[in-house]
Amino acid sequence: MPDAALAGALAEGGFAPAGGAPADLLVADMRGQGDALPHAISSHGGPALLICDGDWPGLDQAAPAGFTHALVAPFGDAALRLQLRLIRAQLVARGQAVPDLHERIASFAATAEGPLHAMLIGLRRMPAVNATYGPAVGDAALEAMEQRLARQAARLSAGSALTLRLSGGDFLIAYAMAEERLGWQVMAERILRLVSEPLDVAGHRLRLTARAALAVAREGEGPVSLLDRLSAGLAHARESAADPVRWADRESDHAPQSGYRLEQDIVQAIERDEITVLFQPQFAVETGRITGAEALARWQHPQYGEIGAGTLFALADKADFTRALSRHIRQRAMHHAARWTGPLAPLRLSLNVTAEDLGEKGFARRELAMLAEAGFNPRRLTLEMTEQALVPDLKRAAARFAELREAGVRIAVDDFGTGYSSLLYLKRLPLDYLKLDHAMTRDIGGAEADRIIVRSVIAMARALNLKVIAEGVESDAQLAALRDEGCDYFQGFLRGRAMEAEVFAEFARAELG
Repeated sequence: MPDAALAGALAEGGFAPAGGAPADLLVADMRGQGDALPHAISSHGGPALLICDGDWPGLDQAAPAGFTHALVAPFGDAALRLQLRLIRAQLVARGQAVPDLHERIASFAATAEGPLHAMLIGLRRMPAVNATYGPAVGDAALEAMEQRLARQAARLSAGSALTLRLSGGDFLIAYAMAEERLGWQVMAERILRLVSEPLDVAGHRLRLTARAALAVAREGEGPVSLLDRLSAGLAHARESAADPVRWADRESDHAPQSGYRLEQDIVQAIERDEITVLFQPQFAVETGRITGAEALARWQHPQYGEIGAGTLFALADKADFTRALSRHIRQRAMHHAARWTGPLAPLRLSLNVTAEDLGEKGFARRELAMLAEAGFNPRRLTLEMTEQALVPDLKRAAARFAELREAGVRIAVDDFGTGYSSLLYLKRLPLDYLKLDHAMTRDIGGAEADRIIVRSVIAMARALNLKVIAEGVESDAQLAALRDEGCDYFQGFLRGRAMEAEVFAEFARAELG
């Protein structure tokens, strides 16, 4: 029987007792046991770890006969965990990492008493962490988060939860209990709060956030269908700033394909010209006059129809395709906007920039080269970066933005008010605009508290010589309140939804005529 430290390290490394099934890893803990090896070593064809004392015979070799790895006592916890990570990497390379995902879920459900409750958690900002600190820190953060989630899930479920790390920054937690939607949602919200607590990794303090999709397995429902529903629900949750936890129910019943399969298609989507750019008009609050447009991406999938920007970039993140996708969208938008001539010549173009874009060396130079190639005046361009993407490295973001501003490009912080370092951005970054997230403006027409917050942000922006853009404006009451508070610009369904390039050009000409 392994000691508690070894058992804990094995569990954290994803190794569980094999029972009667073939074992991925054979561990022989021979400390104080002499040199009589277990009989199983002769028939085991996979990785085998020997843990022994310093006088074990044959230690002059890389590893004794029959073993692929060896640890010699005394050793620390860090050495043990590193050795297990190396073995795990070897197994992954050989395609033997863990039993098939669907098999793991089905096996867990078969032994569960009560309906299976499942939770798919998707971390946010992992691309920003990788771009800023490097993939090694990102991988270590995912490992630390996996351990944190496993401990919390075990604590909340009295040790009977299944916790699996999926692709990218996604994790699955499953637990069997009497059907209790409210209890499962409370558990999800508690876990998301835990995710947001600071994470100390490799000398860095990181703050991550997450979205979650919830489901209760239907009678006779298999793992594929359950994951499809959860993946679709998580995509909806990622697009929502107000609802971090989403039930994968009615809106996901007819989801034709899960994100884990769709990500395989996205790399070819640009070549097939399925990624289109829409333009949502922006207006001056005081006069109502159109001033420009924000470019938004849509994926016109040949089989499943329109897929929105939030889902599109979530899938691109999984396929390690975010930077190429982001560049493609900006390039297409610039070429469309270069045709805004005559009465449309004063209109501004707003484009979104990702953390991966800013992390790329020479980003500013390439961006200006794209503008020149498209024939679009940089003084008509605004680049928008969300707070969450900016958090990791303000110094580098400031340098890149400063280079672009020298050429006339304006800079905006998007979704202002939804992050946790807003005031630091105002101090450290060369900014021209703040964009108020729709969660801040949604109730401004009626809720006094929301109005006071927006009033304070606008006053602060004005004192810093920044213009304010409100997004998500859908009612005359919202617009009237924003006008009273001195907001400069707005966009939203009240005056114009996102539209195709040709339609937007006609719309803008009519507005300006």
